[in-house]
Amino acid sequence: MKLSDGRKRLRGRAGWVTAAALVCALWAGVSGARAEEDTAPLRDLVSRYLKAVYAQDYAEAYRYISQKDREAKSEAAYLKENPSFTGTAAELTRRLADRIEVGPVSAEVRGDSASIRFPISLPDANSAELQDLFAGFDPDVLNRLTPEKRRNILTSLDEMGRTGRLPTVKGEESLELLRENGRWAIFENWAEAVKVFFHAEVKEGLPWAFEPLQEMVLAPPGETLHASYRARNLSGRAVTGKARHVDTPKEAAEEHLSIIQCFCFLQETLKPGQEKELPLVFRVGWDVPRETREFHVTYQFYPSDRFPDAADRTLARADGTLEVRVKDHRDAIDDFQSVELRFGRLRLAPNARMKSTDPGWLELTPQLDRMDLTRYKDGSAAATVYRGTLPPGRFAAVDLQVTGIRGILRKTGVPDKVKNAVGPIRLGFEIKPAATTVVILDLELLDLSDHPGRGYELLIKGYELYENDRVLRKIPPG
Repeated sequence: MKLSDGRKRLRGRAGWVTAAALVCALWAGVSGARAEEDTAPLRDLVSRYLKAVYAQDYAEAYRYISQKDREAKSEAAYLKENPSFTGTAAELTRRLADRIEVGPVSAEVRGDSASIRFPISLPDANSAELQDLFAGFDPDVLNRLTPEKRRNILTSLDEMGRTGRLPTVKGEESLELLRENGRWAIFENWAEAVKVFFHAEVKEGLPWAFEPLQEMVLAPPGETLHASYRARNLSGRAVTGKARHVDTPKEAAEEHLSIIQCFCFLQETLKPGQEKELPLVFRVGWDVPRETREFHVTYQFYPSDRFPDAADRTLARADGTLEVRVKDHRDAIDDFQSVELRFGRLRLAPNARMKSTDPGWLELTPQLDRMDLTRYKDGSAAATVYRGTLPPGRFAAVDLQVTGIRGILRKTGVPDKVKNAVGPIRLGFEIKPAATTVVILDLELLDLSDHPGRGYELLIKGYELYENDRVLRKIPPG
């Protein structure tokens, strides 16, 4: 097994990309390996850099980046695109990163550049053991830990390491280096990354100032990056706006540019003079063609009562759009300070009689791989798990696969088991040309502890179905 491009994928949660996400890339072999004593400085450089990236300490990681890359991307831009852990979260993940082991380095040196490869062993942050120990690597939860709980985590980590029970991933990695002023540095080649330009427009007389905080981001394929916009209400009254984004070149963007989290299609209300930063998370796909060197993302804000319907949208096309969201139908959710859900595939069945094991389900990959359900419990907001275009057609069942649940109790701050009872549901809907279909799955976390042998369980309470912002059905009725 080989680990692919760790400098780009040792991070994850929109977020914390874990060791398991690094597997399965090929090393195009090098020759002319130098003696081990000559490569010791390279091994030290690589170890320091990968530990910093793994721990999401990007200020530290930037120290090892080549000057050539720095000329393309400033430290301020790099840190804006890659938010770092702080506080207790930073301390704990750094202690975990210290357990990364980099083996002997083989290098092919070509003047002042080098291709290197090396074996590596690193903690598997996708493992159930480390997910439980580190509270799902949620920085908000980790930063609220008491000193005693923090010490308990470190003690457990040391015990796992001492007894050989620390879950690890082992493989082979490769990096490119540059020698500058007699010293080696990590070469990311940011100058050749895909350029993503961000634009802002206000429409139909919306009295707002609206602008991107990053006009352009250099996006290496496969990296999950952050950007943001700023909106300010210039009027003397509260105003509600609604945004959409238009991406060009259109066909390439639909296939290779993923807006993972954003403020589009949700209403934002600003009080007189109020200013708000609106974040988004995006990624350029690994398979983006070499000839595609830039994308343009334009966010358009409208007054909410003048938001265009599908017939007016410049995005209209023969395909339709499907958006699947998740929220909580309040019950026992307030017993928890966090309930992290991890998602697998989103599956659609054209026939309600199909079993989940039958062939013929349409399988889609959610853009959101995990969420904290407690943040979507008031009924007014829902997390967008999937958004994409599909050919017109009818479907009769939906299966959003929840692959993991981790709940932290509010009173004790410790994990409690939540049984996963989320499964396929019958839900008939149609994807129409140039129309947007929104399915909101209404989850419910139940406390069944008054039944012998049962505790907390998560299931689907009902759903809401919309077409072009028009409600078609609500089960149960809202």
